[in-house]
Amino acid sequence: MKAVLFAGAAITDYSFCEKYLQDADCIICCDGGMHHAKALGITPDYIVGDFDSVRPEVLEEYRNMGISIRQFPTHKNETDMQLGMLLALELGATELVLIGGIGDRFDHTLANAHLLLYLLKKGVRGILVNEKNRVELIDQEVTLHGQAGDLVSTIPLSMLVECVTLEGLEYPLVDYDLALDDKLVAVSNVMIGTEAKVKIRKGYLFVMQTRD
Repeated sequence: MKAVLFAGAAITDYSFCEKYLQDADCIICCDGGMHHAKALGITPDYIVGDFDSVRPEVLEEYRNMGISIRQFPTHKNETDMQLGMLLALELGATELVLIGGIGDRFDHTLANAHLLLYLLKKGVRGILVNEKNRVELIDQEVTLHGQAGDLVSTIPLSMLVECVTLEGLEYPLVDYDLALDDKLVAVSNVMIGTEAKVKIRKGYLFVMQTRD
């Protein structure tokens, strides 16, 4: 089951959302993420959060629609995005797209990226996206689809990622052990066609498709 989760980070261009929404089984809004749903003209299936970021009239509009709402106190252990993630897992999600989780607050963005590790350990594919970034954490392999010239960065999360192999990129690697403090900075590699593959044997590796 594929779930799409909207959090509150700013989005100026919503065109990237369509491909993630078209086959979604469930849409969850976390607090200020309701503004994104309203801008897209979509109705969420669930709403969660402490509601300190959403405009009251937007919350009231969705409340009057009879949508399932879970409200939490402001003083809590989880972020609103974490609450949405936990709800998606409760509902049986096997794939979770996180939209509105990359913003100006680096602490929030980094914490949201680390949620991908929690999901991966639960056997759930997690993808963190915005207008310019698509971030996935892998422990085996992933095939990337895009265009020649697209940028791809591969950044370790674990201290060592064993046997990193990069195919379909301008700077390939074959069975390279990539350490967190490696002298090799695997940033801004370039796709040479419409498909690339990243494979590893052990560890956790962020795979990021980005554009300026």
